[in-house]
Amino acid sequence: MVLALNDFGEPDLGGWWIGLIIGFAIVLVVVIIVGALLALASRIAGQVRTSVGLLDVTRTRTESLAELGRANQTLRSILSGARAAREALGG
Repeated sequence: MVLALNDFGEPDLGGWWIGLIIGFAIVLVVVIIVGALLALASRIAGQVRTSVGLLDVTRTRTESLAELGRANQTLRSILSGARAAREALGG
């Protein structure tokens, strides 16, 4: 195995240092990107919790609308009965 020797008779480790620096830089960039993604995911999760809470409030406030059809049918029946009674009374 051949080792490159510098002027002082020691092996040249410049390539290793450059590789280490590039590796650390890549890891740092990846950590920053993952951190940003986790922060955004946390923010989105908070917005989803708020939205779900508001949807629950909306659901409870609009549950009575489901009964509107039945109330409408009951009122039609009462109106039909009132018309029949009025006709029976000669009106």
